[in-house]
Order: sequence, then structure tokens, then C-alpha cells
Amino acid sequence: MKRLITKISILIILLGGIGIEIFRENNTDFEIFFKNTFEIQHNIRILQTDLSTLEGEILQNAFFPHYNYDTINKYLREIETNIPKLYPKYILNLTIYTPYIKATKELKKSFDGYQKDIQRFMTLNAPLKNTLIYLSRLQQQASEIFDKKSAKDRKVLQLFYNISNLIAITENIQDTKIFSTLKQNEILLKKLMSGYSGKKRELIEIYREHLDIFLPYFSRHIHIIRKILSHKIYKDISHTIKIFQEYNNHQLYQMNKRVQISLIAYFIIFAIFIFFIIKSQQQNLYLSRLKDKLEEALMKDTITGLKSRYAYEIDKYNIKNPNLIIINVNRFKYVNEYYGTKIGDKTLKKIGKYIKEYIPYELDAKIYRIGGDEFGILFEEENLTFPIRKFLQNIYNKLDHTTIEVEGLDIELDYTLGASRDRKWLLETADMALKIAKVSPRTHYLLYEPKFDRRKEIENNLKTLHRIRKAIETKGVVPYFQPIYDTKLERIVKFEALARIELDDGKTILQPYSFIHTAIEAKLNGAITLQILRKTLETAKANPAYEFSVNLTAETILSSDETKEIIKLLEEFKSTTKQILFEILETEEFENYKEVSNFISLIKKYDCKIAIDDFGSGYSNFERILELDIDFIKIDGSLIKKIDSDKNIELVVQTILKFSHHANFKTVAEFVHSKEVFDKVSSMGFDLLQGYYIGEPAKKLKTEFSHTKETD
Repeated sequence: MKRLITKISILIILLGGIGIEIFRENNTDFEIFFKNTFEIQHNIRILQTDLSTLEGEILQNAFFPHYNYDTINKYLREIETNIPKLYPKYILNLTIYTPYIKATKELKKSFDGYQKDIQRFMTLNAPLKNTLIYLSRLQQQASEIFDKKSAKDRKVLQLFYNISNLIAITENIQDTKIFSTLKQNEILLKKLMSGYSGKKRELIEIYREHLDIFLPYFSRHIHIIRKILSHKIYKDISHTIKIFQEYNNHQLYQMNKRVQISLIAYFIIFAIFIFFIIKSQQQNLYLSRLKDKLEEALMKDTITGLKSRYAYEIDKYNIKNPNLIIINVNRFKYVNEYYGTKIGDKTLKKIGKYIKEYIPYELDAKIYRIGGDEFGILFEEENLTFPIRKFLQNIYNKLDHTTIEVEGLDIELDYTLGASRDRKWLLETADMALKIAKVSPRTHYLLYEPKFDRRKEIENNLKTLHRIRKAIETKGVVPYFQPIYDTKLERIVKFEALARIELDDGKTILQPYSFIHTAIEAKLNGAITLQILRKTLETAKANPAYEFSVNLTAETILSSDETKEIIKLLEEFKSTTKQILFEILETEEFENYKEVSNFISLIKKYDCKIAIDDFGSGYSNFERILELDIDFIKIDGSLIKKIDSDKNIELVVQTILKFSHHANFKTVAEFVHSKEVFDKVSSMGFDLLQGYYIGEPAKKLKTEFSHTKETD
């Protein structure tokens, strides 16, 4: 019995020792696990902080001329160094972490693209800053040189002021109209410049040159900033955190399960293991609290105490019909820049507090800090008992009348709100509404509507642009020739070359209305004109009995590079140029008559003729036309197509005809689409007629026409 007790005692001691050793090993595993977990969590937070700071540095670089790039490069190096720290060597041996390793590698790949975008930003930003500095200096010099008492000088100073204001507000502009307005102001400035000489003219000229640099650079500059601020890297960080948390939970669960099984087994056999079980439970409780703290750190914004963007991504899937409102604090960066980030953080916290107070309790809404200066309100649509637009108005009115008091400072802020009900693209569509509201002069809040979504339009424009570039590259831009009838000779004597694009299949032909606007925006209309001119010259050379007209825009005429290419073609086909007539469209941009006159004089040396196209369409200037050495006036088709039934139009056209005949200009009637119109314009004394009644544009020349045919 004694021996048995001794053996049992030895066995108890041995098994107890084994149990103690097992617990110690498990405890060590836990310590290593949490040490590594906290290490990675710490590295993730450093990475997030560096990215946030880097974003601020980029914004400061974008809008402060004297800022340098040292800090940006510093944080890029830190981020590049910290990303590998997200997957220490111990993790590489655990197959369970394969998805996490894959996520971190994707994050590294995103950072490489992000870094390249920042390098492109810095490349664009440097000349843009220099241009802005020069524009500011030139404006200051202008205020010293120009006489404010002179009405003429005040116009120039006002234009400088308008341009500066337009540049100042381009930060949040999506609409390209702002650049059009800038271009119009530049044209007005250019027009006023002709009335000056000496230092004033020189200053205006230099100002315009810098403005010409600013416009294309700034458009690309805004694009790259937006690309950086909405980069995939932010989504990849959230994804990496989520994967890490999921697999950490799984590993923790497995470890807990193993410990509990071991301790329970030893508890059943030996009472001594009760102590270890209690210790294990205490350890589990401690670990659970640490786990909760980890989750809370991810789910909660540390500055405002509100839910985080990560929490929003989880919560939105738990609502049946989610509605989202984004509240943007306009120009909040000025608070940080003027008062410092400490005051800025306290201001954000108070804004979050007021938003919570202004939301009805029964709405059961969740409040988030979505971005640096953006807050989100997520709620179930059924909980809202009145229209969401009314809700937007109420929130805006309350925020707009709230003064934020921080450390004795009264901070006045302005807000813009965007809202959406689109479950699939909730955040994205709310952001679309927000951006449109920001540039709208009439409202500070907006509910998303499908018409705001320009993604399909942008996709179509990109497809069209690709087709245009490919057509230019493969010489797929071709002229279609529309016949022009001489009323005195009673036969076809001319053809107008109209641009078409032939696709690869050889059957699909794109009409101008489907590509010309995109071509003009992409500045490819000049390349299209040059291809049409070359092929028209080749056709003219093969058909010496006919004349051919080619359309030119004001942009092409005013482009020195494209003008040089036109002259090269005329030199190449010098024996054929007498058959060529250039049709110039008189538009709002057609203001620099001196340069247009110089262009006309240049091509007249090659015996080319000139016509003013669409005369009478709204921008016609009788007095200035007389200053140009032109041969033809083409009266706009909008007048001709109704001339047989509208006496007022007939009176207008007769006036233009009299003016043209007195000025020795030959006249062309466009849009002759029926026998009635043909007979009418013939009797009025037009020299030439053009339209579908005479002949449609075609790849081959149509030289026969009988004016006795019936209307189609």
C-alpha cells in the first residue's frame, strides 16, 4: 500500500510536473503570439499615421508655393521600410497566414504604384508652383504699372483679378467649365494687349505665357492629387487589417482550445491542475480583453471617439436599406494650418458631438469619421419619417448656425453635404453628390441621382478617344466629298471635304457628331484636319477640273505648329493649291482678326481661296469681315433650310446677299435639302448651292446633278 501510495505520489508529481511544463509552454506561446501581434499592430498604426501625414504634406505642397519635398520623400522612405515589418519572419513559417502574407504583398504592390503617382505629382507640382508664383508677382507688378484711374487699364487689372480668383477656387472643381472660363479671360487679355506697348504689353505677354503653362499643368495636377487621395493603398490597408484580425482570431481560438483541453484533462485526473485551470482562465480573460482592445482600436476613431471608416465598411452590410450622408467641413485644413493640429483635433471632436446631438434619437443612426474632415451618418431608410432632402436641410441649417468654441476661440465653419440611397455604391455615390454640391452655386447639400454618374459617359469618351487616336495612327481619317452646284454654269464645280473615321472592319463609318467634340477636347482636331487636307490635295491633283474646300477651326489657324504643317502640305502640292478653298468658321474664339488676316495672307500666296463658313449663325461681324481678304461667304444652313416658308429669314438672307455682292464676295447657300429651297435660293441670286438635294457626302466624287428632279 505504501509502495502504491509512493508510486501514485511519484506519478502525481511526474504528471503534475508534465502538466506544469505544458502550461508553461502554452503560456510562452501566448506571450510570443501577443508580442508579435502587438508588434504588427504597432507597425500598421505607424504605416497609417505615415500615410495620413504624407497625405497632408502632399496637400500642403499642392497649395503652398514655397513648400519643399524633403518631408514627402522622408515619409515615402519610412513607409517603404515599414511595409516589410508587417510580415516578420515567424509568420512566414505559418501556413495559416498565407492570405495575410498575400494581402501585405498586394499592399506593397499598391505602395509602388502610389509612390510613382507621388513622383508624378512632384514632377507636375514644381513647374506649377513656379507659374503660380510668377502669376502672383506679375499681378502685383500690374497693380503698380497700370493706372487704376484709366478705364482701359482697369479692364486689364480686373482680368488679372478674375483669373487669380478662378485659379484660387479650382481646388475642388471637377467641371471643365472653369478652364474654359480661364481661357476666355486669357483671350480677352490677349485682345486688350493689342492696345498696349512697352512695359505694359510686355507684362501682359509674360502673364499670358505663364497662364498657358498653368492651364494644362493644373488640370493634370488636380487629376493626380485626386488619384493619390483615393488610391487603392487605403483600401488595401483596411483589407490587410481585416485579414490579420481574422486569422489572429482563428489562431487565438486554436491556442485557447488546445490549452483548455489540456487543462481540463489534467483537472479531471488531478486536483492539482485546478490551480493551472484557474490561471489559464485568468489568462484567457486577459487575452480576451486585449483582443477587444485591438478590435476597438480598429473600430473607433481615436480623435473624435466616433466609429471609424473600417467600422462603416462592416456596419453597412447589416442594414437592409442603408442611407448615407457625408458631411464635409469645407477648407478645414485652414484650421489646422492657422491654429495647429491640437485645436484642429478638438474642433473635429466638437463637430462630431454636435452631429450626434442633431440626429433624432428614433433614427438609430450610426456616426462615423470617414476621412480627415468628413463625417458619415448611416441609418435605415425606414427609420426616417420625413423626406431625406428635408433631413439634409435640417442638418445643414443646424451646423451652419453653430459656432465651434475651442480654448476660448470661436471658429466659424462651412459645410457641404452629400447623400445617397444606392446600396451597391453607397459611399461612392454619396461622394459624387457631395462633390457636385461643392461646386454648385445654389446649394450646400445634395441627394445623389443617377444623372450625376458620369462613369458611362467617361467610358464612352475614352473609347471614342481610342478610336480617334487609332484612326490618326492608321490613316483611317478620310474625306467624304459633298458636291457644290454653280447656279450660272448649272453644273457641279466644287466639293467640300468632310471628315469621317473608318473603323478596322472597313464598313463602320463614324460621323463627325460622334467624335469631333472629343477630338477638340483632346486637341486632336488639328491632326484630323491635316490628314483630310493631304487626302483632299491628292484627290484634287487627280481631278484638276474641280475645286475642293477644307474646313479650318480658329484653334488650327492660331496654332503656329499646325499652320506650319499646312504650309508644308501646300508646298508639297504647289501645283494643286489653286484648287483649294479653306472654309473658316467664325465663332466666339474668332476674335484675333490680325492673326487670322496674317494666316489668310500666307495661304493666298499659294493661290488658295478663303470662305467664311456658317455666316449669319450668331457671331457674324460685317465690319470685321471686310478687313479680311476672303472670296466666299457661306450662309448658315439654319437660315437656308426654312427660307422657302419664313419671310423674316428671307429678309435676313437678302441683307447678307446685298452686303456680299457689294463687297464682291461670292455666296454659297448651305442645307439645300429640297426642290422648293433650291428654286428659292436660285432665284435670289446665290452663286453656289450645297445640300442633300444636290448630293450627299460620299467617298467618290458625284459630278452629275439635274435640278429638275423631285424632292426625296
